[in-house]
Amino acid sequence: MFLGNRRSSSPALVALILLLPLALVGCKKKLPDDGGGGEVLNPPSVRLQVAAIDPGQAPADRTLDAEIFGSGFEDGARVAFNGAAASSVRYVDENSLRVGVPAMPIGSYDVVVTNPDGTKATLRKGLTLTEGAPSTAGCASTTVRFELDSAVLDPGTRRELDLLAPCLREGTATVRIEGHCDQSGTTDYNIALGQRRAEAVQRYLVGLSVSPARLRTVSYGEERPVDRSGTSSADAANRRAEILVRE
Repeated sequence: MFLGNRRSSSPALVALILLLPLALVGCKKKLPDDGGGGEVLNPPSVRLQVAAIDPGQAPADRTLDAEIFGSGFEDGARVAFNGAAASSVRYVDENSLRVGVPAMPIGSYDVVVTNPDGTKATLRKGLTLTEGAPSTAGCASTTVRFELDSAVLDPGTRRELDLLAPCLREGTATVRIEGHCDQSGTTDYNIALGQRRAEAVQRYLVGLSVSPARLRTVSYGEERPVDRSGTSSADAANRRAEILVRE
């Protein structure tokens, strides 16, 4: 460094000028190295949480199927109700588990989910079992009809389902939706068409807030006709979906 020829420059001033770059280097903040020259980021993990169980109320001393909603669920998670283990647990995704609830006496039950690593979360008194819990057994089984080669719900069918849905929402039993066809078409085609009809009814009921955990669909194609006469009116009667309530 050129300091000039002036005699007035003191030794202390010269030393300060020479040491200044070293001081600046010592003050530079060192960032962690992530191998790419950037900042190291640690994304937050999803916290295990139990938010709800559907149904939240059910008859005591009976087994039932239920769905648990929350976050952070892992495949292999365990579920217990006040210490009583669920009869079955099926991992759907990190926000949902389907479980079998064992027959238990009247009372309120904590719902405890435990991940494979031992992490636990609890929904306090999330499940209530009562003697007088509502049952869908009182809901009337219903049959709806379809046009030829169609799985579309017409306005009349939608009105029937609108009337049925409040009863199904309040109950706890399994609702079986069977799809049926007339005798036209191949066996494979009719099985597929019957399934589309059953699923159309299922989707509409779910849209009316009936729990999807309690709706089961099956197709019988042309194998279970209600009228075997082979007439056009028989075919119209056989193109149907039957909504059956099973306690």
